[in-house]
Amino acid sequence: MTIQHRTVDIEAAAKLWKDDLSASQIARRFGVSRNVIVGLAFRNRGLFPWRGDAGKKTRAPGPAKTARPRKLAPELKREPEIPATAYDAERLQSAKLLHHLTAGECCWPLGNGGPYLFCAAETTGRYCRNHHSRSLPKKYEGKA
Repeated sequence: MTIQHRTVDIEAAAKLWKDDLSASQIARRFGVSRNVIVGLAFRNRGLFPWRGDAGKKTRAPGPAKTARPRKLAPELKREPEIPATAYDAERLQSAKLLHHLTAGECCWPLGNGGPYLFCAAETTGRYCRNHHSRSLPKKYEGKA
């Protein structure tokens, strides 16, 4: 295996590069692969300035295309806030922080300011009876 880039005159390749010849065209002139020229250009950036969109096909000028209207992202629906009740106010006295809850305690959040406190009433599920009934949509209430 020979080192192909030693057969390439870097200054001559750089001149062809500046004359807007592609890496493939320069490579054919020196009898090397395109990758050899690309590697030379990468390692000698001072001699091979970046050409932006070189190699990309340009469009013939014609009628300007009108931009298609962008589809707007669907608006996210916010879940309705469930207002606090007198039961929640009573539960605030024995409420706990999340990391203090244990299994079998209701994890319904109480209040919306400061650190969140949770109901912590004894339960066999995720929520106590009161909060479980409030977690269901109106059409399902009473069917559980």
